[in-house]
Amino acid sequence: MSSDETYEHTSLEAARWLVSLEESPDDQKLKDEFERWLSEDPTHREAWDSTSGIYDLMGPLFAKKGYSSSTQSCKSGWRHTSVSKRILYGVPIALAAAVASFMLVPDYYYRLTADYSTGKAQQMTVKLADGSEVSLAPKSAINVVFRREGDREIHLLRGEGFFKVSHNPERPFRVTAGKISVTDIGTEFDVRVSQKASAVAVRSGEVHVDGDNHLSTDLHSGQRIERRGRGIVSASHEDAENIGAWATSGQLVLEDSSFGDAVTQINPYYNGRIFVANRHLSVGKVTGVYNLSTPESALKAMADTQGAKLYHITPWIIVVSY
Repeated sequence: MSSDETYEHTSLEAARWLVSLEESPDDQKLKDEFERWLSEDPTHREAWDSTSGIYDLMGPLFAKKGYSSSTQSCKSGWRHTSVSKRILYGVPIALAAAVASFMLVPDYYYRLTADYSTGKAQQMTVKLADGSEVSLAPKSAINVVFRREGDREIHLLRGEGFFKVSHNPERPFRVTAGKISVTDIGTEFDVRVSQKASAVAVRSGEVHVDGDNHLSTDLHSGQRIERRGRGIVSASHEDAENIGAWATSGQLVLEDSSFGDAVTQINPYYNGRIFVANRHLSVGKVTGVYNLSTPESALKAMADTQGAKLYHITPWIIVVSY
């Protein structure tokens, strides 16, 4: 993980702590866990100071919007601010997190360092020199390393790619994503990487997957494998036609997915930021097929299944809450 990705991950953790502390200001166990997180690494304190600092700077904005507030300090410098209407509870935190994210890890970093990259709500299909194709989801980036007589390598730096490989046994096609490496054996497959996990799913054909902790396995059509932090690996089966559906048909196919994970997947397709204000809402289950060309409508349909609503804070920020 690059230093920028690490800082983004830590900043998002800080924003989540801010949300949690807002939701449960009297939860002493939560406060104790927060203090432990804060003391684990100096970067945690740095990210917390940046995120809470942005929150403080935005205070006058919320006052103008009519939010009533009362301030209460704790030893970490956390301030609990209540708002006048429960449906807007956590909205200032969402805005702070949005601003922090936009300021800390701009998309142009990847435009400068990657061979191919996409930003928010952007997709791209790249035709490689060997005839293979790579479809990039929004907020994705790759580097391409093709040796004239040797291996063909793709480094997925972030996001998701769907690969249609022109098979050549004399020139292996390999994709690296986080802690895993995927070698084509003649196939179409999807690879996704984030700060927390790397995942591979095969639409047709076969791939070989290698990784740390002795991970070495073959995947066939309809099979998926995911490697999470600390080397935890999970395997599953799904309808092969649904794999890479975002690239082949513009659809997001969910089966018993958590609402939080569903929002994470649809967020890059929305030209702004989406935040879930309630922890209980995040763990609700979602199943369905959603049109990614209209991400806001898809988000509303998902929220409806949870009895939740969308609140438009600005033209580019949506908060989902009960």
